[in-house]
Amino acid sequence: MASLTPRKNKAGHVTSYQVKWRDGGSASGDWQTERFDDEPSAEVFKEAVEEAGHNWPFGWVKGKGYIDPAAADQLRYHFDRWAVESVENRTASKRYKQQRIRALEMYMFPTFGNCDIRSAEHFSKATIGAWVNKMLKTKVKRGSKTKDMSPETLRGLHGLLSSVLKEAVVAEPPLRDRNPCDLTRLPSNDDWGIGDDESSDDMEFMTPEEIAGLVECFPRPSDRMLVRTAYGSGLRWGEISALAARHARNPRPGEYELRVTRAWKRVPGEEWYLGPPKSKAGRRTVEITGGLWQELLDYGLATLGKDDLLFHDGSGGRLPYSTFYDRWMAGVAEAKKRGGCCLCGSSPRSMT
Repeated sequence: MASLTPRKNKAGHVTSYQVKWRDGGSASGDWQTERFDDEPSAEVFKEAVEEAGHNWPFGWVKGKGYIDPAAADQLRYHFDRWAVESVENRTASKRYKQQRIRALEMYMFPTFGNCDIRSAEHFSKATIGAWVNKMLKTKVKRGSKTKDMSPETLRGLHGLLSSVLKEAVVAEPPLRDRNPCDLTRLPSNDDWGIGDDESSDDMEFMTPEEIAGLVECFPRPSDRMLVRTAYGSGLRWGEISALAARHARNPRPGEYELRVTRAWKRVPGEEWYLGPPKSKAGRRTVEITGGLWQELLDYGLATLGKDDLLFHDGSGGRLPYSTFYDRWMAGVAEAKKRGGCCLCGSSPRSMT
């Protein structure tokens, strides 16, 4: 963060104000300074430095004065401003916008934040390719572990970047001739080293015998039931952890099902809430076996209130993925120790 410091003469009188910051905001960046005769001007400049990512504001000439109006107008074409405005103007939910802006801040602004959206030099096949390669080396947190960014996550980020640049192409008048993201080749799953690499997140399919062996490695009855239900239904974590007793149904003799109508969601900075699935197709009915239905009855399904969660944190509330993930990994480790499980550090999401 930039600092504003009054400068005093030998008599102790304030004679000027200095704005000081490290280039780019990094701890290793070179120190930069600018001097002002009055505090209000220094404060305006300090805010401009911070808004520019702790860089010299666009159009500023050291020791000359403020950003002139023509240069200031050019700031709207900086990628950080253009991208945020692009997302904010989309007809989407507040949660969607906050997630995209957070992705921009984490993965794109460090590289492209101060680049000009109109520049064929700043945004080209080469620069997009270099950014993709940088993302390949980026670590992301999954549960309690940190792993390489997945192909799916990279494709999502690349799609977001492409959509922002596309708006510059179709602007009136156009700001770019073409979208360089269209020229990028993204890695496929095969490029991620499928094979003996234990860090691979490829989906692994387990046999009923392996599931039975794995289930026995969980000391908690609720965890055993959760693993069985996940295996028997194929539901996502946000869906299975949102199931209430009323969603487990026996509509006709010999027919058993789970009704998926909601999932856990969260707007960053706010509390978790129950909302609709990601898409209309996500609202569905999943058939389950009579054996799984009987296990749910033995688990206590019939004694639950209709809105009680099937799987919860012990107090009836949402069961966090990170909480179960640690118990899952312990169960997998025990199953591998017993020799009855083929999983190699997979997440709960990959056991179906």
